Amino acid sequence: MGIKGKEADGQARNDAIRALAESGVQVEPGISHVSRRDFLKVVGAFAGTAAAAGALGGCSPAANTGAAAASDDAAGKATGGATEVAERKGAVALDIDEANKTYLPLNTEYATPVMPAPEQTAYTCDVLVIGGGLAGTNAAVAAAQAGKSVILVDKSCPGYSGLSAWPSCTAYWDPDKDIDLETWRDYHKVKSVYFSDLDWEELWARESKGAFDRLKEWGWIEEHDRAVDAEGGAYYRDGLVFHDDRWGYHQANLSHDRHRVLAKILEDNGVTILDHVMIADVIEADGRAAGAVGLHYRSSTPLTIAAKAVCMCTGSGCVKPAGYPLGGDTFDGLWMGYQHGLPITGMEFEDFHQTSSYAPGNIQVNCGFQYSENIWPTGGTVASAEFKAPELIFEGREATYEYGFYRGDWSKVEITEAASQSVAHAGGDESDPRIGKWTSPSPVGDCFGAAPGMPMHCIAGVWCGVDDKEGFTGIPGLWVAGDGTHAANMSGPNYGHERGSMSSFVSIVGDIVGNAAAKYIDDEGVADASLPADKVQEVTDRMMAPQTRERGYEPMWVRNVLFGIIAPGWITVAKSEDSLSSALSDVKRLQGIASGNMIAENGHDLRLCMEVEHQLLAMEMKLKAGLARKESRGLHYRTDYPFKDDANFLHFITYTKGEDGAMVEGQVEEPDEWKGDLSLSYTERYPVLVTPEEMLTYGTEEQKKNLTHYNGVETVVGGGQNEDYGKK
Repeated sequence: MGIKGKEADGQARNDAIRALAESGVQVEPGISHVSRRDFLKVVGAFAGTAAAAGALGGCSPAANTGAAAASDDAAGKATGGATEVAERKGAVALDIDEANKTYLPLNTEYATPVMPAPEQTAYTCDVLVIGGGLAGTNAAVAAAQAGKSVILVDKSCPGYSGLSAWPSCTAYWDPDKDIDLETWRDYHKVKSVYFSDLDWEELWARESKGAFDRLKEWGWIEEHDRAVDAEGGAYYRDGLVFHDDRWGYHQANLSHDRHRVLAKILEDNGVTILDHVMIADVIEADGRAAGAVGLHYRSSTPLTIAAKAVCMCTGSGCVKPAGYPLGGDTFDGLWMGYQHGLPITGMEFEDFHQTSSYAPGNIQVNCGFQYSENIWPTGGTVASAEFKAPELIFEGREATYEYGFYRGDWSKVEITEAASQSVAHAGGDESDPRIGKWTSPSPVGDCFGAAPGMPMHCIAGVWCGVDDKEGFTGIPGLWVAGDGTHAANMSGPNYGHERGSMSSFVSIVGDIVGNAAAKYIDDEGVADASLPADKVQEVTDRMMAPQTRERGYEPMWVRNVLFGIIAPGWITVAKSEDSLSSALSDVKRLQGIASGNMIAENGHDLRLCMEVEHQLLAMEMKLKAGLARKESRGLHYRTDYPFKDDANFLHFITYTKGEDGAMVEGQVEEPDEWKGDLSLSYTERYPVLVTPEEMLTYGTEEQKKNLTHYNGVETVVGGGQNEDYGKK
């Protein structure tokens, strides 16, 4: 379970691994590929059963061997490489064949390679941008082009972090080919089950073509041959990661690699990039955002960035990626916003995604081509003034509720059809430039739960108010933008919008906040960028504390326990008062023992400690919000409240840090226009019947035949448009 014992036990484990290597058993760098039987046999010879228990996981707080190192080294630098750390943490794989080896989960992460501390540790700029995805890059470029000095901080490298590394398409609204904006607003009310910000939605429509053109000019959007298009099957065989030559395709197309684009654009615009730096907190001084304190975790070195304005674009988060490429997105902006008294909303709506039951931990199975191939233009979901009702969502909801991560039969892997055209083709206009190609066919995800804890795109994060269209937090000098950080709620609580709209939308908002930050500096005459020493020291001490504790809990162990609480389908897919209350009790118990009590051996561990603290807070909010919303709407399904309740829940649920430190729940009512016509019948307002209970109550006899019975609960396997929709 990722817990270490005494130093003697750790030495015994290392001796055991070396002995296995000398005996001919395969030992690879970073993780020892040995059978459990062989490992226990040799460990037993060296240190008995106590050492074996320590190697395979314990249940008590760990001794921190890094604390001694920290006392000897003022910078707290890690000693030893990834192999040493992995072995010391008991990272042991099962003895399996090569084909299966990829899919084993680890109980730890490989430590980031250590590098010397940077020569400069204190920075000053006009605008600090936190996050190097699409939102952050657009914000930084906008501020730089407005004449400001800009520093962008990223936990990895711009273009490679978070979800911005993985899109396969980008959409825009075409006024000449799509429905008019008034009809679009009406359409979107229904599509988003009367729970989206129609003004942000309209702003996306008006500005999406400009964002698309900007990304294309940068070189981020480019159309070139997919792996499946290569002659002679050079790279693509059948869509299975263990058959295709995905690495070969990636290497052959490095000149088209979009991941390199963002850093180049930033450099071309004079933006200073600080990579592999995690921001611990934003600093306020004299009533405004004044910069931040961060950690260069590859060297365990604290950094300070004084700024006249700050744009947080830190991305979304989940508990632990399992088949979905969330990377380092760990609710960082949400946590920082909450600490500064800002309201957080939208956490009850799930975006769990699908994964493969036979390889739930391998993102290359379902998302490999999304990473390596190009970005195609798309759009045109609604191509005429004829009002079209949305498609059924949550088809086959029972997959996670029944099976979760059940390992299926590999011989029954289904491959997606080779879709040659985007949704623009639905309009029948072959001249539409948004007709593109999806990625090469990949295995269909056969179970939900790939990103436990992840909220719906752009619905969760810092709430800036109904009237805000600038991402302004209310704290002078602080803006938010992007998925999971800014609760713009333009798409609503489900996939109610254009596929590909998020990449263009976050680019739009990033551009807005970058310009707003630059304008604020000029309008307010902010002349000084400095940080108060006492607040810097407070944040630095908190950030570095895990490396000084003698005993505590390993962050990976805490995260794995949290994952176990949040991942089941009865928490993320089919919720109830009982399941959510039980999970909340477990999360609070875990917070009680682990929050502020984790340990770190190196900078990578320090980063993990901060990330796990953020995940703990976010999951507390998620569970509380799920309990508070006693209805089913969008991607929030309560088995005990299976219908939409317009009379009581057309409002946003917010959470704010009170003066006493307690979490305070609040409500913000939706504007009347967003609610639609409340005099309509249930099926007139909601033409799509989503939950089993809705189908049984309002569905046609033919639709009811599409229900199957599972464990006493009627579950939707298929369904469709209510034939009475639109009739009064």
